[in-house]
Amino acid sequence: MQAKTYESVQGLGKTGQELENFGNAQNQLNADILKEMRIMQLQANMLTHHLKEAQEEIAKLKEEQVKYILKLNQCKAELDSIKHQLEKEDSFQAETEALRQEVDRLKLTAKLNSNAIARLSHQDS
Repeated sequence: MQAKTYESVQGLGKTGQELENFGNAQNQLNADILKEMRIMQLQANMLTHHLKEAQEEIAKLKEEQVKYILKLNQCKAELDSIKHQLEKEDSFQAETEALRQEVDRLKLTAKLNSNAIARLSHQDS
């Protein structure tokens, strides 16, 4: 891309000084605009590069997120299984305790009955 649009022509009957000054100012403006455009193009290229890097990082993070979600779901399933086992164990312990209490009650009843039988046997004698 060329920034210069005006070329001075010298000599008799040619363009005047005012037009030459305008042309030179226009050429300088064009050069400045071209410089700014090139800077902006470089910035746009850098931003595009950074955007691509950010998109790649986001993709990696999404993959990691999926892995962690799967692992979390696996851990939740294991936790539910352990809770279920504990509930079974608690139920078993409750049943065992109820049976122990029933056995103790039966032992006490048997002892009381034995004592009553012994007293009755002694009364009859």
